[in-house]
Amino acid sequence: MHWVWQLEPKCQNCSGYRSKGAIIMEMNYYQEEAMTTRLPTAGLEYAWFGLAGEVGELYSLMAKLYRDGKGERTDEEIVEDVKKELGDILWFIAAISKDYKFTLEEVAQKNVDKLAKRKEKGTITGSGDNR
Repeated sequence: MHWVWQLEPKCQNCSGYRSKGAIIMEMNYYQEEAMTTRLPTAGLEYAWFGLAGEVGELYSLMAKLYRDGKGERTDEEIVEDVKKELGDILWFIAAISKDYKFTLEEVAQKNVDKLAKRKEKGTITGSGDNR
C-alpha cells in the first residue's frame, strides 16, 4: 500500500499546505502545540524511554498483523492505528528535539539535505551515517 500526497502551494489565510482538501500542519507549530501537553515531570529521560516504548508499540501492532492477519479489521482501521502510533512517536521526537534546543523543521531539513547528498553521490543504498 502506497500513499502519495500531492501538495499545493500555501493557502492564502493559513500557514500550511493543502493536501486532498485538508491543511497540513507545519512541523514547528505541531511541536509548540504538542509540548503544551508535556507534564513538568516528563523530562529528557522520559522522552527517550517513551520514544522507545512507542516504537515498540508500533512494532507490536505490525507483528500481530503478520501473525494473525487483519481479521475483521478494515484497512482504514489499521491505517488509523498506525497513524495513532506514529503520532505518539512524533510527540516524543518533538520533546527530545525541544530538549536539545532544535525544532522539528530543523530535524526534517537536516534529513532531507543528508538524503539529497547521498542521492547525488549515489550512496542511497548501503549502511552507515557517513556515506
